[in-house]
Order: sequence, then C-alpha cells, then structure tokens
Amino acid sequence: MTLLWSSLFTIIVVGLALWVLYYIIRAAVSAGIKDAYAQMGFIREPDTKEDQLQRRREELQEERVQTIVNSEADRMSGKNGKH
Repeated sequence: MTLLWSSLFTIIVVGLALWVLYYIIRAAVSAGIKDAYAQMGFIREPDTKEDQLQRRREELQEERVQTIVNSEADRMSGKNGKH
C-alpha cells in the first residue's frame, strides 16, 4: 500500500514539474520571438525618454568623432602642404 501511495505521489510531482517546465519554456520562447521581431523592426515600440536621450548621446558622440577626424585631416594636410 505504501508503494502505491509513494508511486502516485512521485507521478504527481513529476507531472507538476513537467507542467511548470513547459510553461517556463513556452514563456522563454515567446519572449525570444517577440524580441527577435522587435530587433528586425517588425514590432515598433514607442520611444521612451531614455531611448531619445540615448539616441541624442550617440548623435553627439558621432559629431565629436567627426570633428576630431576633420581637424586631424586638416592638420595633416597642413603639414603636407608645408613640406
């Protein structure tokens, strides 16, 4: 009788564990698909204030880099013109 109850308990615990594992995997796959669609641009999420600030920071950084590159090119062309 004890063997029957312990077997039944084991079957129930394994069943619950599989059920939980199924829903965890299902949620992970769903989130992955949603993220992939967002990365590909199929899903447009509204821009948050942080997204706008980050985009502005990247634009400013690009402007700084371009300014440095241009000034270095001007300096190099000035050196080459003197010789």
